[in-house]
Amino acid sequence: FLIFLTVMLFFVSGCSKMPEGMLKQDAEQYTQEQIRLIAITERNRYQNIYTGQLWGVTADSNGNTFETLLKNQVQQFLEELAVVDRMAQEENISLTGQEEDDIKNLSSEFFQSLSNEDLNYLQITENDVLDLYRKYYLADKTVGQLTDTKNLEVSDAEAKVIQVERIETDSREKAEELLLQASEEKADFTIAEKNSINSQIQYQIGWDTGLKEPDRSAFDLEENEISPIIEAGGHFFIQKCTNAYDQTATAERKSKLAQQKKTEAFRQIYEPYQQKYQIRLPADLWKNIDFSAGEGCSTDNFFTLYHSYFSN
Repeated sequence: FLIFLTVMLFFVSGCSKMPEGMLKQDAEQYTQEQIRLIAITERNRYQNIYTGQLWGVTADSNGNTFETLLKNQVQQFLEELAVVDRMAQEENISLTGQEEDDIKNLSSEFFQSLSNEDLNYLQITENDVLDLYRKYYLADKTVGQLTDTKNLEVSDAEAKVIQVERIETDSREKAEELLLQASEEKADFTIAEKNSINSQIQYQIGWDTGLKEPDRSAFDLEENEISPIIEAGGHFFIQKCTNAYDQTATAERKSKLAQQKKTEAFRQIYEPYQQKYQIRLPADLWKNIDFSAGEGCSTDNFFTLYHSYFSN
């Protein structure tokens, strides 16, 4: 999935559709150069990780190549970006003068970063870049404004991550013997490695109301506390809490959960618009966009530069 997609770009699959006659057929005006810029930005980013051999490889059971799948994702991005642009118009959300100035500065910075090889293949103009950044920023702003009244807070308790070491055995008798050893004064938990039937000893667990045993019981432990025997699924578990609050992992999970909440909140707002507008992209969408061409074009930071620029 495209790494640059923000919250408004998660909703096409699974959305219900209204009858064709009730849809507005909107033709979206993207230039061929803009489409190529987005597609090649992602091509280059993937190639930097996996090399250009990736694109001809079959990627799914339907015989689609990685190139086909990425182009489908880019097309989805363009369609959804257009829908959110319509939302902004209906909700009277627009850019301020300062935001316009910031986007112009960003567009200039990106355009000036392009090499001669980039420009020769992309055939992009600075106005094309400006228009794309303006649409992307407006979509970002629309998402923020339409979800800022929702309850998107995630508590530390909700996001909490802990670390435990765990012994697993298929015999209660063996579990009782091991618990006695583990509970002896000054004993550590090294017996887990030698006596657990599961080669995995260390676990990082995030809190969830649907947790099952033995994960759920792990959250009842204080740091360095050893649990009683827990029976689950015909096996017996003993666990020791080695970190009752993994601060770094909790912060990362809190951010992810907040993003999930924002995604779901925006989904509820987005879907009626997605049903209302059916965006038509050019029939020759992929004309002259060949992932095996333009080898000298290496730009890959169109979206990362945007997020870096506006995160400061």
